Amino acid sequence: MDFVLSGVAACGACLFTNPLEVVKTRMQLQGELKSRGSYSVHYRNVFHAFYTIGKVDGLLGLQKGLVPALYYQFFMNGVRLGSYAIIESSGHIHTNGRVSGVKTTLAGAVAGVVGAVMGSPIYLVSGFDQHFLKL
Repeated sequence: MDFVLSGVAACGACLFTNPLEVVKTRMQLQGELKSRGSYSVHYRNVFHAFYTIGKVDGLLGLQKGLVPALYYQFFMNGVRLGSYAIIESSGHIHTNGRVSGVKTTLAGAVAGVVGAVMGSPIYLVSGFDQHFLKL
């Protein structure tokens, strides 16, 4: 259950941060295939990018790529936080009834690595989708 709840919480956060990801990606890619100074600047700053994307693509344009981002967040953070919860509930972070800082750090590192390994293929697909479908 920890895996599911963690994944759902991460998806909830993703709904609010995805528009920032859309703006960041578009700003990074404007003029990417042209030599420096030979392309027109579509987005002068973050606020202008939000306004322009909302005006041209509509408000839903700010949520492009949401589905792959939700998959990524669900799997990566669900596995990461769920793994940590299993390690914690099994008592591996306690020494003599007290929480060990070293064991807690190691448990977090292991859970983070497991989440990153599980989420990496989805992140690759998500990045591909954002690059080719958002523009």
